Amino acid sequence: MNNNESVKVFRIIGSFKQRRETTPFSKELSALTEEQAKDRLFAEFGSRNRLKKQQIRISSIKIITPEEITDPFVKKLVTTDFKIPYED
Repeated sequence: MNNNESVKVFRIIGSFKQRRETTPFSKELSALTEEQAKDRLFAEFGSRNRLKKQQIRISSIKIITPEEITDPFVKKLVTTDFKIPYED
């Protein structure tokens, strides 16, 4: 990971189809890129709800500021000065 890359928070809005019902969702995820945020969403929904990618429809993805975050877990990750040590 380059030092100039920073973690962004994405709000993903869409819906998923499970059985005969369509359920809307809004999810906030932290990631470096939009593609990584999509992959995390698919992995999480697949794990929790047993959904396939074809069952998930994404309407919009946008980067949000720390003030716009509503998820308490994501907000705590972004607003604290938490760093993970790593070796080069």
